[in-house]
Amino acid sequence: MKSKFIFLVFLIFTANLAAQDEVRLFSNVIKKNIRKLNNETSNAYANGDIEKGKYIFDTLINNQIIGSRFEDYAFRKVNGGKLNLSSFKKPILLQTYTSWCVINNGEIQALNKLAKKHRKDIQIIVVFWDKKRDAKKFINQFSWAIEVCYATESSYKDEEVVNSLKYGMGFLASYCLDEKLNLVSLKIVPPKQPKAKTPLKEKIKWNYEIYENNITDLLLKSNSDKKMLTKN
Repeated sequence: MKSKFIFLVFLIFTANLAAQDEVRLFSNVIKKNIRKLNNETSNAYANGDIEKGKYIFDTLINNQIIGSRFEDYAFRKVNGGKLNLSSFKKPILLQTYTSWCVINNGEIQALNKLAKKHRKDIQIIVVFWDKKRDAKKFINQFSWAIEVCYATESSYKDEEVVNSLKYGMGFLASYCLDEKLNLVSLKIVPPKQPKAKTPLKEKIKWNYEIYENNITDLLLKSNSDKKMLTKN
């Protein structure tokens, strides 16, 4: 009887390990691929082959990074307190910035409109790779429906998220996550903006449509996954 019990425990243990292996964690994927990616893309760009560099990067994003699962990262909120990604039981749009890089004119206004429109369906989180005092300068520009956070490499509390997100994917990135924190889409190149003389209203509309497309895709993926779970 004892031997059967031990064997059963062994089966459960190995099954749990197998289940964990099936989940590709975002941080592990980054650690495994980022050095090779940087070397190959740098060589391509150094040789003037911009298209090859872009192809290498896009291939990694689509084949390895998309579909990986974020850890339950914890961010510090500018207004105080801590925010864990898992605290939201809905899809997340995570946008990262830094205070020294000028945010596109009309982008914050567009995010504010989308946050209010989709507040029941998604959560928008903005993270500045800055100290609190620098990130705090922007807090009043964002809607109450958007969580504004900060993280910096000078704090050991932020080490994991800084290494994975900022150093892994760059300081300007837009991540779409489903309810289980699986990465649905990733944009790291700021969208091409209208000309400088374009009226602010048009710039807001421009940015709104770009983010709205990302959110629509995220919600479609989320609803599709829910239907699959219901059928099963």
